[in-house]
Amino acid sequence: MGLNSKKIILEGNFESEILLETDSYLFATKPAGIPVHETKDTNRPDFTRLLTKYLGEKELRTINRLDLGTSGIVFFGKSGADNTELDLILKSATKEYLFLCLGIPEWTSKREECFIKDGNKKVSIVRSGGKKAISEFKILATNSDLNISLGMARIFTGRRHQIRIMLSSLGFPILGDAVYGVDLQIPQKENRMYLHAYRFGFTVTPGEKIIVETSIPKDFQKRMGKTEIFIPNE
Repeated sequence: MGLNSKKIILEGNFESEILLETDSYLFATKPAGIPVHETKDTNRPDFTRLLTKYLGEKELRTINRLDLGTSGIVFFGKSGADNTELDLILKSATKEYLFLCLGIPEWTSKREECFIKDGNKKVSIVRSGGKKAISEFKILATNSDLNISLGMARIFTGRRHQIRIMLSSLGFPILGDAVYGVDLQIPQKENRMYLHAYRFGFTVTPGEKIIVETSIPKDFQKRMGKTEIFIPNE
């Protein structure tokens, strides 16, 4: 976590945290259930505008994007920042997500490579005509009574819905994913989609690596019941 991290409350009572901030960029945590950007409904709150207003910035540019239901780290460039440099940081960074999925895989780690094709509201895995997607998954804890698992995903490409479609295709959809888990979902309404951008590591200068990390979401721990959650270091 950033040395100057601080918890904040945005307009509308949305909780967030500034994890790391410099003169040219910052990292902040997006709550689940709020869009990153302005939608067609201009009256609907979005994370970028709320954070921009809170900080009194002229403009914030999102370098990475999270789905509506995904919580966690969003990388912003400030007004006047070198966008090329920030885009290069994103491209070379290590990006890790926590997830809760339905079921208990027979594997503890798995590397998935496939081709993903964009659709209107969802993506699909195809044999040709898509873009290469690569992820590595690790199962960190399981609860056999609840038939759920906690895992970590490291993505090597930034395809839309990459983690969600891959886990669903493996038969272990993310809890609360109404798009890719609907046919396999447990018969219980979830309070959120359990996907969280947890850790972001990047190099500013040779030999100087910065790790931006969030805390484990309280609702993840609550949903796992009495199962202890331990997240390994990078």
